[in-house]
Amino acid sequence: MFARTTSFLHRFTQRRENRYRPAQANRSHCRRARRGIAVTELAVGLPVVLFVAMGTMEMCTVIRLRQKLKMIAYEGARVGVLPDAGAENVDWQCTTLCTDQSIEETTIEMTPSDPSSLESGDWFQVSVAAPFTANSLTGAWMIDSFVLNESVTLQKP
Repeated sequence: MFARTTSFLHRFTQRRENRYRPAQANRSHCRRARRGIAVTELAVGLPVVLFVAMGTMEMCTVIRLRQKLKMIAYEGARVGVLPDAGAENVDWQCTTLCTDQSIEETTIEMTPSDPSSLESGDWFQVSVAAPFTANSLTGAWMIDSFVLNESVTLQKP
């Protein structure tokens, strides 16, 4: 009986070892294969994710810059329709706001060019333009150079 138990245990352990050795070899092969797949996914997916993220940042910068230019044009037009306001007042207001908002290379145009000549009921327009390349977060390497232009028209009370 003792010899039989030993041979039984021996057979059981032998079967067990034989049973699990191929599985361990397959597991290590599977791990290597999974690592290879993960590296491939990273190599393909990371540039795509970065490209989408950079494009999103650039488009958000365009929207932010347009909003700032619209606000600057509105403030310039608001100053221009005040009594006794001159072109230098409008230009100073717009230039100060552009400096405060860190907007580079702006162009300010007024129609008419001298708001002191406005009568009550006349319309006054201020246009503010800025190139996107000078105001981009990433240097606009993804987008061609273009100029953003916003204008506001107010009526003198």
